[in-house]
Amino acid sequence: MKTPKKFLLNYLYISFIVLFSGEIQAENVLPVYDSLGGEFEMQSTLGKAVGPKDFEGKLQLIYFGYTSCPDICPTTLTVIKQAVEKLDPSGEQIQFLLITVDPERDSLEKMKIYLEFFHPGFVGLRAPLEDVQKIAKQFGAFFIKDEVNQSAVGYLVTHTGYTYLLDRKGRVRKMFSSKVDVPEMIETVNLLLKP
Repeated sequence: MKTPKKFLLNYLYISFIVLFSGEIQAENVLPVYDSLGGEFEMQSTLGKAVGPKDFEGKLQLIYFGYTSCPDICPTTLTVIKQAVEKLDPSGEQIQFLLITVDPERDSLEKMKIYLEFFHPGFVGLRAPLEDVQKIAKQFGAFFIKDEVNQSAVGYLVTHTGYTYLLDRKGRVRKMFSSKVDVPEMIETVNLLLKP
């Protein structure tokens, strides 16, 4: 027969394993990319300057794109929209941030209207071009104005198409390529949503 002390120790041990097994599993499957990300602050469609630290406690999806993008941006935002709506219908656990790589044309008002088309909780971030370049470099992202190839709205911006998944502590845990589909994004993000 177990003594109350042994029973309590076993109970605490099992509780600890159950409580932290999800985090341990996520750590094993989704490593922390220490060399990517970091702190920054930009003007936002929320009407104030924000950065990743303002959303700690939530998972964050960060994407470098622009509102005049004819293909990769709207396709990627549609995938993110569908995944977020499935995983976090209340909008309390996941925050999407679009960092514009075209601050010349993307005003905060234009970004707000654009993002509301996809999801009312999506937030746009804007800064002077030099600041955006520094922040992009922190994430290993790249973009350049392409005035040779034109679209119906003028010049294009060639940019990397990764969506960065940050955990609740603001650490980069996954880089989704532009080819990610909704089921893959849901499955991956769900690893970090589990308690």
